Amino acid sequence: MEAAITLPIVLLLALGVTDIGRSFFYREAVTNSVRQSLRVAVSSYQQTTANAVCASTSGGPVAITVTSAVPPSGGQVVTIANQAALESSKDGTPAGSAIAGATLTVTFHCLNGVAITNATGNGNGPSDPGSDSITATITQPMSVVTPLLWPIIGSSFPIRITSSQRVEY
Repeated sequence: MEAAITLPIVLLLALGVTDIGRSFFYREAVTNSVRQSLRVAVSSYQQTTANAVCASTSGGPVAITVTSAVPPSGGQVVTIANQAALESSKDGTPAGSAIAGATLTVTFHCLNGVAITNATGNGNGPSDPGSDSITATITQPMSVVTPLLWPIIGSSFPIRITSSQRVEY
């Protein structure tokens, strides 16, 4: 009799703890992937990528945002998205990423058709289009296992991490 009363409560607590553990794991995986994608994006090796993104702009300063799936299937930021996927990969391939299905958004700052560099930046913070920074955001949807939490937080929720760094070029 006591087991019939306590077992559902214990199971719900176990599922709730599982959801908390999973959300912590995915938050850490997304955080690490954002850091890695940003390390690649701000490197001098990616200046040609930034210039290609900015080539369609004129005047400025202006912020241009490029979006890619993780792992990527192509596009302007394929190298950056590959590094984001590899950061949390269980088998060393982008397809084995723990954050497969996530969305990577990279914001470049442009001036007169080229990426803003350390020499042409205005020294302001990363939200200013004239700054010499790049912002990366990864959004990973996470499904909730515990049905009793669905009315409170829904059956899934996005884990979104954003970070910015100044460019190295």
